[in-house]
Amino acid sequence: MAIEAETVARNPDIVGENPLWNPDDRRLYWTDNRSQRVHRLDPASGTVERVVEGQSFYAFTLQADGSLLLFMDHTRVGAAQAGGPVRPVIGGLPGEGEARFNDVVADRLGRVVAGVIPPEGGTGSLYSVGQDGSAALLAGGLEMPNGMAFSSDDRLLYVAETRGRRVALFDYDLDSGTVSNRRVFIDLSGGEGGSPDGITLDAEGCLWVALSGGWSVVRYDPSGSEMTRVEFPARKITSIGFGDDDLSTAYVTSSSRESTPGEEIGPEGGALFAFRPGVAGVPEHRSNISVQGRVA
Repeated sequence: MAIEAETVARNPDIVGENPLWNPDDRRLYWTDNRSQRVHRLDPASGTVERVVEGQSFYAFTLQADGSLLLFMDHTRVGAAQAGGPVRPVIGGLPGEGEARFNDVVADRLGRVVAGVIPPEGGTGSLYSVGQDGSAALLAGGLEMPNGMAFSSDDRLLYVAETRGRRVALFDYDLDSGTVSNRRVFIDLSGGEGGSPDGITLDAEGCLWVALSGGWSVVRYDPSGSEMTRVEFPARKITSIGFGDDDLSTAYVTSSSRESTPGEEIGPEGGALFAFRPGVAGVPEHRSNISVQGRVA
């Protein structure tokens, strides 16, 4: 039986990303990085608030203290409480001043793995941001690193490569925070069904992939075989994350941006969607990065 999604918020976002459930206030947070704001949805009332704005927030994590750790252009990192000002934390990664962050994920020790992409073309990189705010290069040569997700034991790291139209898989050493043994988990280069963008794992170890340009999100089993496809009235589906108290609702962001004039985006491009997939998600790890501030 087909799963039907509902539209829960019509902003519309230019490029919605990073749907992340906050169990502290029982709200869903996400960013529209082109309109420079972070939104917060109260699922009980349907109310949407702007909680941080004024800069290009490409991704964020929840810190251990409940604040937002915000990843921005010029590889800058800031921190903010909802409704408060953005405090500088990292002034930029060495040698990456012209690049920007794209997507991030925290591991169970509070580090953050962050994708970095250059301003024009070229390949991107993965960095690890340690609890002291220091950054280390993990891997290079990725074709637009995008959504990321850890396996339940943090031994595997999935990374969407949007321009490469594949999902890469790395072994992850939790003790050292390093990656190795890069291989292809899902290869979408031979089809016309869009490119992988945001991703997340569910409680059964299956990977959900948002397909930008593909009108859908797809669930893949641990071997990489397609299991379920959910379609939306928006062509550019950008990310997916689980929310609500039992993490039983999947929230999906989308984009209304036309890459070329007149490009089809669909009647609900830029909306936030939700559906119940019949399987729960897993809680996202919180970052625990010092916010004392560092200058690159």
